Amino acid sequence: MTKLKDLKAKHMRDPEFRKGYEKADLEYAAAEELIKARTRAGMTQQQVAEALGTTQSSVARMESGTVVPSLKTIRRFAEVTGSRVSLHLDPAE
Repeated sequence: MTKLKDLKAKHMRDPEFRKGYEKADLEYAAAEELIKARTRAGMTQQQVAEALGTTQSSVARMESGTVVPSLKTIRRFAEVTGSRVSLHLDPAE
């Protein structure tokens, strides 16, 4: 039986697969950060939505990774949850 890590390593050698994987990984990492900020603030999705002037379902889509919010929205999300945004661009390997 093939192990998941071996299968991933095989596919990561394909530049097109690697690009898609890294893009998805970044989007899910962003979604995870939104969830962490909201829960640290002790807020519900509804409360964040009201503070942002949007709907709970919009917040849910951002937190699920299906919608990638703009930097402006991320900044506003951070403000309403008492967080700050930090952005790093690391050199490519």
